[in-house]
Amino acid sequence: MQGNKSPLTAFFLSFFPGFGHAYLGRFVRFVLYGGSFFGLLGIIFLLGINGSLNGEAVILVFIAAASWIINMIDMIVSLLNGAGQQRPASPYGIDPGMGPGWEASQYAYEQKREKTQTILLSFVPGVGHMAMGMLQRGLAFLVAFAGLLAITIFISIVTNTGSFLVFLLALPVIWIYTLFDAVQQLQRKHRGETIDDRPFFEELEEHIGSGRKNKVLAATLALFPGAGHLYLGLQKRGLQIMGGFLISIFLMDSLRLSIFLFLMPLFWFFAFFDALQQMSRYERDQLKDQAVVAQLAPYQKWIGLALLVLGAYYLFDQVMGTYISQTWPSVYREFMKLKYNLPTALVAFVMIAAGLRLVFGGSFRAGSGNTPSEAPPRLPEWDKEERP
Repeated sequence: MQGNKSPLTAFFLSFFPGFGHAYLGRFVRFVLYGGSFFGLLGIIFLLGINGSLNGEAVILVFIAAASWIINMIDMIVSLLNGAGQQRPASPYGIDPGMGPGWEASQYAYEQKREKTQTILLSFVPGVGHMAMGMLQRGLAFLVAFAGLLAITIFISIVTNTGSFLVFLLALPVIWIYTLFDAVQQLQRKHRGETIDDRPFFEELEEHIGSGRKNKVLAATLALFPGAGHLYLGLQKRGLQIMGGFLISIFLMDSLRLSIFLFLMPLFWFFAFFDALQQMSRYERDQLKDQAVVAQLAPYQKWIGLALLVLGAYYLFDQVMGTYISQTWPSVYREFMKLKYNLPTALVAFVMIAAGLRLVFGGSFRAGSGNTPSEAPPRLPEWDKEERP
């Protein structure tokens, strides 16, 4: 193996069994892992084409998955042991202490190796911090990540509601910030600075109390719509974005509005890049908490009426549904038909109303009965200066 190889490149290539080992020059492992994984997949594919795919497919898939896992474990262990990186050689033979500059090269090699180990271990949140000796900080990240994952899945199973799974979007936020924080702490260590082993929550509380905002943290929180705005102190804007995102997911799930799922990526990208823009304004002291939709005030009564109707509907459905199904089965069957068709009718009504508003809404002036063509002419502004 000639020259230094990038450990991270080898790690990511290993997601395709054998390719990472081929990058490091381990061609025996490349043939072993790659052949066992892709060969078995090829056999399964041929059996599926011939129509002779039976119970043995499960065994073949299990063996292929085991080959992939062993390939990844072998790569991670090899990289942690320094595979792909050459130690600096001493120009004076056996005794490395005699070579000028050898100690600096050795120190640089150890730093690079430690960085690789920290990044690889940080793929499990908190483990990279523990490897650096930051036990409390690492445990805080690990507990936050695993705890949020466990409680979200538990609530979704108990309540039998898939909408709660939206909180899993916070996991990439924690994971990315943990990875960046581990690299940042390691850089401080290499610069000779003292690294403080304390939970992230204490540091965040102190940071918020100082009034300063962290750009990296704001960008990381912005992965969950509205969270970055709330961190920057934009309460109105952040609550509108976060509430709109969560309500949209809830309505799409409960009202079966999957036809509008294409709007969710647009919503997410708007929230993310708007948070980055607000952060740049914060750095220029131009931050202002403006609501995304400032025109809701004239429609406050209609929004309140819609909420009342929606609350009454869910109350009737959840509380009275069981009683009606036992007392008046025929009435309950008609109600279920109405309930099934109601989302489609509601969406159609909203779309028709919005279309009529767009087509005919600008034909009349608000507060007057005149059309634009019949509007009174605008009087000219006379020059107030005295003429000679």
